[in-house]
Amino acid sequence: MINIRLGALFPAFLCLIVILSSCADSFEPFQENDKFFFTMYGYLDASADTQWVRISPVRGTFDAPPEIPEMQVFVEDLSSDNTILMNNKLVQFGNQFNAINVWTDKKIHSGNSYRVRAQNPNGSQSQVVVTIPDSIPVPKVQTVSVPGSPPDYTLIIEDVERLADVQSRWHFRLSTPFWSEDRFHTFSLKVKAVEIETTPGTYIVVLTPEEEKEEIMENSLVLSLPGGQIEFIEHQYFIAAGGPEWDDEISNIEDLIYNLPDGFSNIENGLGYMVGIYSRSIPFKTCLNDARELIGCPEVDPLW
Repeated sequence: MINIRLGALFPAFLCLIVILSSCADSFEPFQENDKFFFTMYGYLDASADTQWVRISPVRGTFDAPPEIPEMQVFVEDLSSDNTILMNNKLVQFGNQFNAINVWTDKKIHSGNSYRVRAQNPNGSQSQVVVTIPDSIPVPKVQTVSVPGSPPDYTLIIEDVERLADVQSRWHFRLSTPFWSEDRFHTFSLKVKAVEIETTPGTYIVVLTPEEEKEEIMENSLVLSLPGGQIEFIEHQYFIAAGGPEWDDEISNIEDLIYNLPDGFSNIENGLGYMVGIYSRSIPFKTCLNDARELIGCPEVDPLW
């Protein structure tokens, strides 16, 4: 399953404006400049079969034209000097905003460092080096049942030096007698992750799937229509470890594109932020081995 990461573009533009306006040189984003050439946002994920990164030239106007700019983006494995050219894709949204996502199905390896470099026809370029963290164990979902009470669920994450994100992801279908539509929803759980003091790198997250289902239903207006129904199709958890570039001031990996803290940028001659991650996607399920010991369940393809 190809893991495509797209989203609403407008918040990304707002994020860009905030970053640009907070630079020490008082850079104006919509004026000519010779210091910042590209904006670069996102991450390389060793667990994904396709890498998607949002990269575009720093433009002179807020409303970008619906076309792919003249640019080339390369990703170089610094351990082997192997360099490949990424593919450009124009993404057009219903609100008439446009974005450029670059992608490659090149295999990204844990423990390696990669240089992502964007270049325009004049030779001006922006670049960043990111390091992919080592692989992490498959997280576990523990279920504790007490007669007469609903079960308690806990997500156990182990051997993670930098916890970048924890998400609860839902796939559900809304329908009436006349139409149906598949939808997806994410709950960010990183703020609920508690590191065990006696075991650094081990985190526990109390899970509340029933509360999440209730919230989804409360926000599904179709259920107030005659014959309106909801079907929950899949529920999974996404856990990501960050590389050495990860900064705890960043709330989660989605903030890399949509909500960076003021002034954050690790791009040379550019703007934005990129990191390396290693992710796991697991089902909402408790698995035991033959000895009845808690283990991580087989991974699932990420919903996106």
